[in-house]
Amino acid sequence: MELTKEEKNVLSGITFHTEEIEKGELCEADMELLKEMRAVAGYFKEKYPSYTFEITGCEPKSGTVREHNEWYYKVAGLDRASAFIATAEEKDGKFEIRDDFFGEIIKDEMADEIKKILTKNSFPVVKVTVGFWESLGSQHGEDISASDVLKGVIRAGNDIKIFLDGSKLDCKKYEDVSASVEKALLTEKIKGDVYIVVVKDSEGDLTKDRLFSDTLYLE
Repeated sequence: MELTKEEKNVLSGITFHTEEIEKGELCEADMELLKEMRAVAGYFKEKYPSYTFEITGCEPKSGTVREHNEWYYKVAGLDRASAFIATAEEKDGKFEIRDDFFGEIIKDEMADEIKKILTKNSFPVVKVTVGFWESLGSQHGEDISASDVLKGVIRAGNDIKIFLDGSKLDCKKYEDVSASVEKALLTEKIKGDVYIVVVKDSEGDLTKDRLFSDTLYLE
């Protein structure tokens, strides 16, 4: 059986059958992994045609409570410290695949929209970051709407972090600031977990110079 260099590298990293894999002589278990790996690769090509993906590894479900394998991958042109992860679970002879790459496409647009809302309401924004707790399947491709995710039309587990400049806040009772931020976001129908941090000033360390923090759950 012919395997690509990428397939050989990934499969060799999962099992101890390096010589057999190099020769293309796969056992049944390795054949199943290869079948799934190729399904994940095909999923990416169909879902995100404008991007180039490389599968780099796999964390099998065997020995865990997970019902799915986790496939690690990288995307050409993107330098990222942590790995992207896609999950694959076989159901009725088909693979149900979900991934986290959609977040790279929309996170900056979502952060910019939140900044606009906060600035409009006179909050001294230092920084806004957006992440996601959920993975999404093939129904949401590279044309996914940032607005629909931000407002919960598409449920992606929004994880929003807002950093405010404490030196420019008129109100020194930070609980009131948090309540005001919540009201502003709810008015715009924003959904998700929102972590608010007040830092000493705009030049302060976002970790070390915190004056206050609070978490909102906007549903």
